[in-house]
Amino acid sequence: MRKPRVIVVGAGPAGGACSLSLARSGAFEVLVLDKSHYPRVKVCGSGLSPHALDVLDRLKLRERFRPLHGVIDTMVVRGPEGGEQNLHAGIEAWVVPRVELDHGIVRAAIEHGAELREGVKVLELLRDPAGEVRGVKTEAGEFEADLVVCADGSPSRFSRDEQPKTTIRTIMGWWRGTPYNGRTAHMIWDRRLAGYYAWMFPEPGDVVNIGLTIPETAPEAGRLKGLFQDLLDEHWAEGVRDAEQVGKWMGHPAVITNRVGPVAEAHAMWVGEAARLVSPGTVEGIGFALESGSIAADVVVRHFQRDRGLSMLASGSYRARLAAAMLPKFWAGEAFARGVQIPRLRRLADRLVHGPAGAWLDRTISTVLGDNRREVNAARQAS
Repeated sequence: MRKPRVIVVGAGPAGGACSLSLARSGAFEVLVLDKSHYPRVKVCGSGLSPHALDVLDRLKLRERFRPLHGVIDTMVVRGPEGGEQNLHAGIEAWVVPRVELDHGIVRAAIEHGAELREGVKVLELLRDPAGEVRGVKTEAGEFEADLVVCADGSPSRFSRDEQPKTTIRTIMGWWRGTPYNGRTAHMIWDRRLAGYYAWMFPEPGDVVNIGLTIPETAPEAGRLKGLFQDLLDEHWAEGVRDAEQVGKWMGHPAVITNRVGPVAEAHAMWVGEAARLVSPGTVEGIGFALESGSIAADVVVRHFQRDRGLSMLASGSYRARLAAAMLPKFWAGEAFARGVQIPRLRRLADRLVHGPAGAWLDRTISTVLGDNRREVNAARQAS
């Protein structure tokens, strides 16, 4: 008897993690379809929070990216009124360019038996007369499947979530040869960004990425390139003046949420940004994409039946596991993003980090974001 065939639409972090986990199980024929050719550049700050690094550990992938990462262990935070604090809580984030991260994950899936077909754009989900998903229609023809995993990012053309979308627009660029390289990132909450922020993250190879996030309904969202230039001139002009710009500015939307909507039916699942699993406060999505792909694969391995697909109980279990794993982090991220805009709270956080309560705050932050402090401490002792 043939193995059940799973088609994964999209080879980003969510689709890659799901494909890798399913391929490792050995119980499924895994076909990954993506409209792009890999490696490909992706609009993203590329920050891997401690939570994302923890998921990479569980996927046994972290060592693959060790030679390819930059490090963030200090955050310079500026509020809307211009005040600034340096936050350093003893935890470490990585910056792995998405051109490396996404390609590395899907390559690992291929090494374990998954098949990747690049340059294939999926147009729609195919359904039988009873309304059950039976495959996908692409520009290259139709593909039958026992299960389709929608990992096509934001905004997903296949989403079943009928709730109104809250969309955040982004634009960013890359520069080589700035004075900002190191272990420090910038996050600037500017009033024109309507509650959101601009950032600077250090990448490996003497490169930094700089970008902004803004609600699509904000007054300034209609002049995105002009606003980005204004922020560059005001906050990073000295640093980028003599630097080499790497490529063009790029933009991409993200759909944020503080809930988990419809994410599964008998023969289809949604993961990552296709399921709107993006933090509403920080617009961070990589860790949630990796984790949702991993959870989806685990549910499929445990509960999928060739004829019946996923039962209502299994679909409900997937949704409940996503909610339990992600909603507390969404709420914490939103609280952080709102709190750093208030000068009194930023000063309090700075005193806590550097005062007697710093160790307690370190443990609390690490619990919320995912804990990689032991590795940080070991690296510091080794150095």
